[in-house]
Amino acid sequence: MLARAAKILPLGLRTSPEQLFVGLQHAAAFSGVNLSDRATLKKFMGVEDLLGRHEDTRGTLAGLLQQLRESVAALPADADYRRAIEATVAYRLKVLDANESDAAVEEVLDSHLEELILECREELNLVHVMAESKPWEVPADYQVPVYDYVSADTVLGGSTAPPK
Repeated sequence: MLARAAKILPLGLRTSPEQLFVGLQHAAAFSGVNLSDRATLKKFMGVEDLLGRHEDTRGTLAGLLQQLRESVAALPADADYRRAIEATVAYRLKVLDANESDAAVEEVLDSHLEELILECREELNLVHVMAESKPWEVPADYQVPVYDYVSADTVLGGSTAPPK
């Protein structure tokens, strides 16, 4: 989580995730914020403001994952998209079952539960688009166009050295 936060900072302010966390702790200490509390940390990082607040994030995520599993079941069993979604859902449900705390789940999946909820909702919308467009149905005689690489020198007809 902190690695992602470190990446959004301007280049001059970037630091390692550990240094960023130490910096956040120092800033929080001066303002009296307790960053060891998950809810406070999420509020401090803006997760609730951007992704919304859920009473039962774990239950909501588990329900959406089940719903996603059911919705992709309507797609052909040999479709790569369906297999990828089923594998992702199975892994995330396994992580939810194996870890009792939300913090542990977030650490293993390297994402806030609220982010995963948003991702599931977006994927549910995408499943309907995929079911309508059926990208796995490709005509047997279809050939993917392959373009040969052509050097810029050949196209421009000369040297690539800049003019003086």
